Formats: sequence, C-alpha cells, structure tokens
Amino acid sequence: MTVVVGYRPGYGGEEALELGIALASSLNLRLEIVIALPRPWSTPSMAKVDAEFASYAQRLGDESERVAQAALARHSVTTPVGVHRITERSVSVALTKVSGDLEARFLVMGTRHRARGGFSLGSTTSRMIHSSEIPLALAPPDYTAPPSGLSGVTCAYSATADGADVVAGARSIAASAGVRLRVASFGVAPADMYPPEVGLDAERGVLAAWVDQTTAAQAALRTSGLIDPSVSTVIGTGADYTAALAAIDWPAGEVLAIGTTPRSPVKRVFLGSTATRILGGATVPVIVLPG
Repeated sequence: MTVVVGYRPGYGGEEALELGIALASSLNLRLEIVIALPRPWSTPSMAKVDAEFASYAQRLGDESERVAQAALARHSVTTPVGVHRITERSVSVALTKVSGDLEARFLVMGTRHRARGGFSLGSTTSRMIHSSEIPLALAPPDYTAPPSGLSGVTCAYSATADGADVVAGARSIAASAGVRLRVASFGVAPADMYPPEVGLDAERGVLAAWVDQTTAAQAALRTSGLIDPSVSTVIGTGADYTAALAAIDWPAGEVLAIGTTPRSPVKRVFLGSTATRILGGATVPVIVLPG
C-alpha cells in the first residue's frame, strides 16, 4: 500500500507533499509522488505546435521533479519514495489511474486559499472527491508536516447511520497510525446545524436541544462498541462552521476526517452542504472518506 501525492509546484503541490510525508511516515507506507502532465494533441500540427507542446510538457515535468526532490531533501523521510510522471488527457484521469496501479491507500492533493481564510477546492480536487474510491487527503494552504507526524484523528460525526460509517473509517486510520481518535460534532445556531434533523425545543432553544441530542448520540457510540470508552468526544458550536470548528482545540499533527454520501454509479459520492462548509472552515488537513 502507498500514499500517492498529486504534485505540481505552485498549485498546492508543496502542501500536498508535506501532508503526504506526514501520512506515509505515520502509517509506514511508501510515498509515491505523481506529476501529471498534459497529453499533446493527437493530430500533428503543420506549425509544429505539437513539438512545442511536448517540449513544454518536458520542461514542466523536469521542473516539477526538481522542486519535489528539493522539498524531500528538507525532510528526514524514513519510508521509500518514488517519483512518477504520467501523461493523460486530464489530471483527474491520471491520478485515478496511477492510484490504482500503485495500490494507493490515500490520494493527497493541495487546496486553494480563500479570501476569508480556510481553503477551497479547485476543479480537479472537486472532481476527485466525487470519483475517488479511496480516501482523499486535502492539505490546507501553508501546511507543513510536523516533525513527529500525525498526532490524532478527529472524526466529524453526525448522528446518522452514515455517521457511524465515518467513525469506523476514522478509527481505522487512527489505529493504523497508532494515534488517538476523537469524535467531534459541530453545530451552528440558529437553524443550520450538523446534523439538521434535530427536534425543536422552544423552552431550551434549538441549539441547546441539538447539543443534548448529539451528546446522547456520541455516548451511544461507546455503548454500541463502535468506539472505546477512552475515546474522547467533543462538541463545537458557533455562529458559523468556521467558528464551530475553532471552538475546539486542534493540536499540531491533527487531521479531520469527514464523510461523503453515495449518490450514483456515475458520480460515486456527494459532498453535502454541511461537509462542504466544514471543509471550508477547517484549518487542519482533511481526509474525505468515500461513502
């Protein structure tokens, strides 16, 4: 099994590589750096544009590999490392193909800066979220790998059947890395909460009722045996999801696991509005678990 990093300098590639190093080191997996290059047109050009394009792709690959090797040299990477160039009609096709060929357990990609902080998804990353059959790890802007690797996995839990599956997936990652698991739920007042199925309670207020309901649901995870009694649970609330996530502590080396919902064979998973908002408010790496 491997950790595959989709790498391109200047497009979140540096942060993706940092996260890939942290995951590979913590999980004792081989690190595979993949440089996806554009494929030249199939019809030859009378103006030799195809030759110029091929030359551009070669220079792009050379520069990307040089920068990646320089970044690796700054770390004490203890696991084996491979660097690959692959040419396909799109980056998403290339990453899907190579992830299967290299038996990837995780695919790691970078993200874009947002004007108000946090990070957002580019078109390729969004496409991979909807099509990847393996967990997709997203590195926030300016992320650097902590020297000690991962320290913990926080699971964003909703009190639903799908939420239990996400907890199980996060538990597996934490166990493989030998780090602690934490279960967290996030609520936003007054009406846009996670999960949204909370019943109204005029006397205590909607948010207070949701907190009580979610606390009970988190406790049920222990009684059902899904998590050990030692696993901590926490609830973060705020005026929006950025504030709700900021309401709990995020130790160095922490990653956040969120889930997706199966949708159709054509578009395998769907990142719902709540998960999208949590992703937008996150300041730590996020691992998106396929449904």
